[in-house]
Amino acid sequence: MDGRRLALLACGLAVMLTAAAALVACGGSGGATIRATEADNNKTVMAKVGDELSVTLKENPTTGYEWNMIAGPGLTAVSDRFVGPSPSPSPLMGVGGVHTWVYKVDRAGGLTLTGVYARSWEPQNKSAADFSLTVDATE
Repeated sequence: MDGRRLALLACGLAVMLTAAAALVACGGSGGATIRATEADNNKTVMAKVGDELSVTLKENPTTGYEWNMIAGPGLTAVSDRFVGPSPSPSPLMGVGGVHTWVYKVDRAGGLTLTGVYARSWEPQNKSAADFSLTVDATE
């Protein structure tokens, strides 16, 4: 390797290390991502302040059923996304997808996330499913 290539390589490495250090100093992504699904219903997960909690549940809004998620104090919504079936070759009516919510853990303690899977026009006490997750968050 000639001197010019070596200098370019060293310069590129220095830029990457500086960017990585800046990302860490600014907090980066903030922590780990804890993933939960239907299998975690009524369970407790461990997290640290700054972590993200990603919850993915099956959902079929074409039948009127949708999840209504309620995050207790200490959990802040970051994103909310539904992904339906692939539209090709043609969309299948009545086929559901998955809904993913991401929450940021903002404080330590016992935090709760609950959800009700229901039709909006039906009585509030009539749900097809419920979801509950406790987050044991530490500093």
